[in-house]
Amino acid sequence: MRLAVIVPCYNHARYVGAALESALSQSRAPDRVIVIDDGSRDDSVAVLRAFEARGVEVEAQENAGAHETINRLVKKAAEDCELVAVLNSDDAYLPGRFERCLPEFERDADLAVLATALELMDDDGGDLDPDSSRARWFRAAWSLRGREYHEWMGVCNFPATTSNVIARADYLLANPFRPYRFNHDYYLLAKAAVEGRFGLVDEPLVRYRVHANNTITTAPAPLIREMLRMHLDLAGDLAGDLKVDPELRARYAAFRRAGWDSISSFDAGAAEVAFAHLASLVGESEIDFLIGSLQVGDTFPNRHLVNTHDGEGPVTDAAGLSDKLDAMRAERDAARAELSAAKELAKLRSEIATSRRYALGRVFGRYRGLLADRGKTPSEKLSHLKAALAEAGWDLG
Repeated sequence: MRLAVIVPCYNHARYVGAALESALSQSRAPDRVIVIDDGSRDDSVAVLRAFEARGVEVEAQENAGAHETINRLVKKAAEDCELVAVLNSDDAYLPGRFERCLPEFERDADLAVLATALELMDDDGGDLDPDSSRARWFRAAWSLRGREYHEWMGVCNFPATTSNVIARADYLLANPFRPYRFNHDYYLLAKAAVEGRFGLVDEPLVRYRVHANNTITTAPAPLIREMLRMHLDLAGDLAGDLKVDPELRARYAAFRRAGWDSISSFDAGAAEVAFAHLASLVGESEIDFLIGSLQVGDTFPNRHLVNTHDGEGPVTDAAGLSDKLDAMRAERDAARAELSAAKELAKLRSEIATSRRYALGRVFGRYRGLLADRGKTPSEKLSHLKAALAEAGWDLG
C-alpha cells in the first residue's frame, strides 16, 4: 500500500525541518511527502524549499486555515496513495512508526484510522516537564487505556493531535476535516471510534510538541462551545445509520455516556440543553414519526438491573454487572456467528477443491489463489472467498 505524509505548515520555520527529517528517515519510507505552507509570515517556505531536492513536494498558498489546508493535502495524496499520515509542522515522528503501523491496515480491511501512544516534548524539543498541567492531563487521559476505544474517546481525545493520524485516503475523502479551530482531529477520531473503525498501536511513535502557540491553550468558553458543536455535528452525521444499526447505536450510546465523565471541555449539561432546544424546534408530527420509525428491541433494555439485583445495595449498583452480562451475550452471539461462518467456509472450500471445474481451471492457469486464506476471522475469510468466486464468475447457487 502506498503511503503519503502530508504536512500543513504555518509559521514553523523553527520546527518544520526536524518534522520533515523524522518522516524522511523512517525505516519504511513514505512514498510521497507533500507540504503546503499556509501563508506563513516567517522563513518556513525557504526551509521547505531546501527539502525539494530530496523529493518533498512543496506548495505555498494564501492563508486558508488548518482544516482547509489538510483537506487539500488529502486530495493530492489520494491521487495515488491508499494511506495518508498527517504530520503537523511542529511535531515529529519517532523511528519505526510506519514499519509498525502500516501492517495493521493490511491485517484489518475495516480499519480506517490508526493512532499510537505518544511522547510529549517542550518548545525546545526536550521532554515536557512531567509536573506541567499538560503532562498531568495526558497521564490522566492514558490512565484509561483498556477501555473500549469509543468509550475512551468519549472521555477525552487521547490521541491528541492530527500528527497521530494515519488513515485510509478514501475515508478521509469521505470525512473531510471540518472548519473547527480546536476539534477537527477529535471529530475524525471520535467518528471512526464510534463506527468501530479506529485502531491503536499502544507504543509511543510520535512526539507531540506542547508550547505557547498550541491552539488548545486558550480560554475555556471557545473550547466548550466548539466541543458542543462537534457533538451535535457527530449526532447529525450518524443519525440515519443510528436508526438502523444496533451495534453503532450501542457504541454511540457508550460514547455519549462516557462524555459525562469527560476530562476535556465537554459540558454534558450544556449538551443536553442544546439537544432539548433542537427537539423543541421540531413539530409534534415529526417527533411521532421519528419515534415510530426507530428500530427498538423486543425486551426491556434495563432488565438486568433488576434481574441481577442482590436485594441489598441500591439497584443501580448492578449497572456494571448488567453491562458485563450484555457484553457476554454479545460475545456469545458473535461466537455463534463465527462458528456458523466457519462451517459454511469449510463446506464451500471442500466443494471447490473437489470440483471438476476447479481441477480443470488449475490446469489452464485459472483460479490461482482462489482458496487463499484471506482475512482474520471465519466471517472475513468467507466474505473474501465469496467475493473471489463472484469475480471468477463462479455460480454460488
